[in-house]
This record gives sequence, C-alpha cells and structure tokens, in this order.
Amino acid sequence: MHNIEKKLDSREVAEMVGKQHKNLLADIRGYVSELAELKIQPGVFFQENTYLDANNQARPCYLITKKGCEFIAHKLTGIKGTEFTAKYINRFHEMEEVVRNPFEHLSKELQAIFLMDGKVQEVEKRVEVLEDTMTIDYGRQQEIGNLVNKVVINILGGKESNAYKTLGKKVFSECNRDIKNYFNVNARGNIARKDFERALNYVKNWKPCTNTLLNIQDCNAQMSF
Repeated sequence: MHNIEKKLDSREVAEMVGKQHKNLLADIRGYVSELAELKIQPGVFFQENTYLDANNQARPCYLITKKGCEFIAHKLTGIKGTEFTAKYINRFHEMEEVVRNPFEHLSKELQAIFLMDGKVQEVEKRVEVLEDTMTIDYGRQQEIGNLVNKVVINILGGKESNAYKTLGKKVFSECNRDIKNYFNVNARGNIARKDFERALNYVKNWKPCTNTLLNIQDCNAQMSF
C-alpha cells in the first residue's frame, strides 16, 4: 500500500493553478508532445484518464504524478509558481498521512472499532499459521497408532493368523510408509494438527498393495491345511 504512487486529478490541479480544466488539458497535451519528441516517457509525469460528468458522459482528464506537478510548477512564473508548489506539496503530504493512518479523520469510537478489527484479523492470521505448522500432540499420535494397529491386524486376519506372524512387520511398515508419503512427513508424529481428522480417515480406509494382499491370502490359506 505504501508503494502505490499517489497522483492528483488534473481537475484538482486546474483549481490549484487557477485555470479552466480544458486549458490545463491543452497545456498538458503540449507537454506530453514535447516529451515524446525528446524520447522521454510522459507517463512518468502525466497519465491519460477519464471521468464521468454530470450527464454520465466520459470526459478526458489526466492523473498527474508528483513529478508532473513539479513539471507544471516550473512552467509557472512568480508567485503563481510558488503558490502552486506549496499547494501540491501539502496535498501530497495529506495523501501520505491518509496512507499511514487511514482512520485519522474518523471518530475515536470508529477508530477503536477498526483498530480492534485489525487486531482480530492479525490474531486469526497467526492462528491460521499455527494450525498449518503445529503437529499433532502425543494423545493424537497414540490415537493414530492404535487405529493403525487395529486396521493392519484386521487386514492380516488377526493376531493368531499365519499372515500376522510372517508378514506383520512388513505390512505395518507398508502402512506407515504410505501414511508418511500421503501427508508428506518423515514420521507419523509430524502430521499437522489440521490434518488429524484426515489422517484418521486415511488409516480407516487404508489397504496394502495388491501383491501384499495376495501374500496375506496365501499365508492364511496355508494355515488351513
């Protein structure tokens, strides 16, 4: 916001220099033409624009930068130049104050409301950042761990199954690897707090790869003979 260049409308500048707007427009067009001949970018000083008149018709005007005001001031002689210089400098300072403190001209009550709203928004932003960066606590780690045990043991066919005894370690490892890959973490405990419910849902619906499922079936089939 502070980096946005402030500009004055040529209608306001016309009042400052005591000219009719159409006459100031003619002057500016002449300056723009001269600058173009000199291969100097006129947009640094004057920028074409339009406004709507009382009849809702588009009319030409210029947005004049601080450099443009300096340019016009140098074209004025004597006290008129001094007066315009003082006016446009004060005007730009006023706009800078508005940028620094946009609530300055409001009542104390409204200033307090906007200030409080700004603080609330700042707190909300900080909470959002924390939610994005904070990891699950120990209790939630245990909850995910218990669910992993339940899901994997069920897939293996129970603790008494042949698959549990021979493939248990491999399947647990596969489940943990998939969880870490899905949530892009190096350990289950580093899952973001905001992703806790998603993590529970992921584990509930987790299945090992096809080859592992077939190995589990083969192991448990051998047990029945």
